[in-house]
Amino acid sequence: MTSVWRGHDRVLGRDVAIKVLHPELAADPSFRTRFSEEAVNAARLTHPSIVALYDTGEQHGVAYIVLEWVEGASLAELLARHGPLPPAKAARLASEVALALDYAHGAGVVHRNLKPANILICEDGTVKVSDFSIAKAATEEDPARTGEILGVTGHLAPELAEGDEVDGRADVYGLGACLFEMLTGRAPSVAGHGASSPMGPRSVRAGVPRELDAVVTRAMARDPDRRFPSARAMASALARSAAADDGDTQAIVRQPPEPPREAPPEPEESFIRHEGRWLGWTLVLVGLAAVLVVVGLTLSKTVGPILGSSGRSKAAPTTTGSIAPTSEKLKVQAARSFDPQGKDGTEDESRTPRAIDDDPDTVWRTDGYNSADFGRLKSGVGLVLDLGDAEAARSLVLNLQAAGAKVAVYGANGDGGYPTELNGGWVEVAPSAERGRSDTISLKGGPFRYYLVWFTGLPSDGKGKFRNGIAEATLRS
Repeated sequence: MTSVWRGHDRVLGRDVAIKVLHPELAADPSFRTRFSEEAVNAARLTHPSIVALYDTGEQHGVAYIVLEWVEGASLAELLARHGPLPPAKAARLASEVALALDYAHGAGVVHRNLKPANILICEDGTVKVSDFSIAKAATEEDPARTGEILGVTGHLAPELAEGDEVDGRADVYGLGACLFEMLTGRAPSVAGHGASSPMGPRSVRAGVPRELDAVVTRAMARDPDRRFPSARAMASALARSAAADDGDTQAIVRQPPEPPREAPPEPEESFIRHEGRWLGWTLVLVGLAAVLVVVGLTLSKTVGPILGSSGRSKAAPTTTGSIAPTSEKLKVQAARSFDPQGKDGTEDESRTPRAIDDDPDTVWRTDGYNSADFGRLKSGVGLVLDLGDAEAARSLVLNLQAAGAKVAVYGANGDGGYPTELNGGWVEVAPSAERGRSDTISLKGGPFRYYLVWFTGLPSDGKGKFRNGIAEATLRS
């Protein structure tokens, strides 16, 4: 719903975050009024684990709020970078969030849209919750639009997705979903909304302690009456697990620099060092001679018959084989959506496996936008393919839901995860170009562990929106 800018307060001499409403929302006077009212309510929240709201206003038709600037990373970024967190650390972070929520609920403010992108981890390891009550302003006039505006994800309580009246227990559900993702490395499935007893994290990751599995399962019960009665009650249930945390959260917020590679030791002066050079060059020359012989034989069998004895051109003989090396399909270990300029950093995350399941009838889709250039809200959106280890992919076979999308391909490495920003370590291996519904894209560079399929333009879906989807993405060596 907003664009986020970093600004500087010249009077107080501090950096701030400025959130600006998207034009289509700011054009609605009633929404701007609700937005301002809810910002004033959220400004009453003064808690060390809640991002402070400094100001709100409107200038030249642009509605904005000014917030505390937090140095660190969002929980969504950390999970993308490191994967699942140690259970004790996950419990400690969730406990701090729960206490912040309990304070807000006591002040009559319900968050409504708690997810990893709204939980910030400061550089000193402390937690701050962001975006209180912006969701309420967006949905209270027409509750049926809740799912449309917030996006029906596994973090959204069922009563919110259905547009019903909510209380603090909706945030308990959202925190349970965040804890599920901290413990497993993946968001809970939206399908869980249909079950009274949701799937616990132990069913995804066997190492999750039973105590935390029980906390998540209770927090995410479909019936609010079966959840923890308050966020404080959930914090109490997490206390014993949280006490085991070593407290060293800074290590996961600040990426340690890659250790410098030491140059190989200089070999000792010896017969092998001197005479080995001659032996090496001799082997190279022998190899080149062998290649020339093979090429000469090939030309005598192919070029000669084509030209004939008179030198006149003749039809080339048909062949049943090819001298080009055959490519092999590379095994993609996982796929993750990539939306660095989006609200929560993901798009349709629960369906990303559909792009690599060898089933062309299942599709991972982008969101729907108002124009081919994403409503000018972002430069693109994409899907990350994780090979598990660095390999040199020479082509990407892409089966799209529709032709006409503009797609570029990037590569990256990193033991701690792929870069969370497009200009933060990704290397272009195929330039942006308009692609057909089925296309083979040549790649250069590498080897890389991660390959990013990056949409820079979307085709119309014929229903007033612009979107596309990947039915299958196959990397070949």
